[in-house]
Amino acid sequence: MPRILDIERDNLCFCCGSDNERGLHLAITYPEPGSAETVLTVPDWFSGWRNMTHGGLLSTILDEIMAHACIGIGGAADSAVTAEMTVRFLKPVLTGSVIRAVGRVSEIKGRIVRTEGRLLDSAGNTAAEATARFLIARPTSRASPSSSPRSSE
Repeated sequence: MPRILDIERDNLCFCCGSDNERGLHLAITYPEPGSAETVLTVPDWFSGWRNMTHGGLLSTILDEIMAHACIGIGGAADSAVTAEMTVRFLKPVLTGSVIRAVGRVSEIKGRIVRTEGRLLDSAGNTAAEATARFLIARPTSRASPSSSPRSSE
């Protein structure tokens, strides 16, 4: 049986970490418990094919917004880590374009949190969607309330 990892939060996350000098520095909002949103203008250097955003970056943003949906619940779910994720790419996302990522928790069963995420283009059309299962882990330390991602609400 795999060991449950202890996790420790820091501010170096590639997507939302304020101390990661190469990160995206996403500003995450929590419109309601169990949901999260962010907006990003895709930098040109994240292209796969010419002028098209790399699918790996889109997957990363979906993973991040679904993780923040877990954080948006609070309690033990805010230490959930990705166990499995499925992504469907529905249309290309051009570099330089503005996208909105939305995520929500759809179910909690024991230590498993099921989530859904979508990337929307500027017209509100879904460009990519994902589902994921997160595993609630045991954190080794908690971020102080002043450094919690939800403290900026």
